[in-house]
Amino acid sequence: MINDPAKKEAQPSTLYIVATPIGNMGDITARAVRILSSVDVVAAEDTRNTKGLLSKLNLRRRLISYREHNEATSSDGIVKLLSTGNSVAIVTDAGTPGICDPGAIVVAKARDAGYRVEPIPGVSALTAALSVSGLTREGFLFKGFLPAKSGERKQFLTNLTRYDLPVVVFESPHRIKACLSDMVSIFGEDLKVFIGRELTKANEETVSFSLSDAVIWVSSGVYQSRGEFVITLFLPLNIRGEDNIGPEIEGLMGDLLESLPLKQTVDIVAKYTHASRKRIYQMALDIKNGSEK
Repeated sequence: MINDPAKKEAQPSTLYIVATPIGNMGDITARAVRILSSVDVVAAEDTRNTKGLLSKLNLRRRLISYREHNEATSSDGIVKLLSTGNSVAIVTDAGTPGICDPGAIVVAKARDAGYRVEPIPGVSALTAALSVSGLTREGFLFKGFLPAKSGERKQFLTNLTRYDLPVVVFESPHRIKACLSDMVSIFGEDLKVFIGRELTKANEETVSFSLSDAVIWVSSGVYQSRGEFVITLFLPLNIRGEDNIGPEIEGLMGDLLESLPLKQTVDIVAKYTHASRKRIYQMALDIKNGSEK
């Protein structure tokens, strides 16, 4: 007879990492409900949000706070609860704890202390987006949220050109325009991207087109101020090679030279392309001299 994990009660001194819906309550699993109904304590990223979730499930549990800025200290309290025989469930506002959300620190501490840590899998914005992206290649690279500042973000994006895999990132609604503009400056207008927004919610949108069209789309969107975005960049790009310094790299050098010395700019470009250092230096020098005229 197959053991049905959905019927298993929460066990003493066990930490459960529970995935919760990212928008549609119908996506919560029977196993998640079973664990949430039987654990001694639920540690939540936002207790008010989780109280609402539990209310919809007709559950009442002891709630404690487990947020990013108190994660280090509150994780010690959770380990102490485990030491006295309590079972604890970690939940975030949406999705899976520990994936661009609090959870990793308490998992590490609980494991180090010898307690069982059990995943209760469910919805993830990452896998939800990939499942409808049309990705046909095996493997991808997930890099989470991009840096908030444009200079750091461009450097981050430039680093991605070393990978021969599609890359998935998250972005917030108030930075999505600037993010896509930076992507155009690094990767060019023709790179294919997939974008998912408000996944599983009433205003869900999933689109696939070039970066230039993505900029137009997000600029005209009536819901652009809501919902996080999942972006899949269909790398690799044809911007590397011994004699291939295209307009994307040339544009990047121009941007870097606005805030960095010539040598540092050359070092960065040489690191992530296969072009000769001499050619990169000459091109950077030409750009710098041209901007000073």
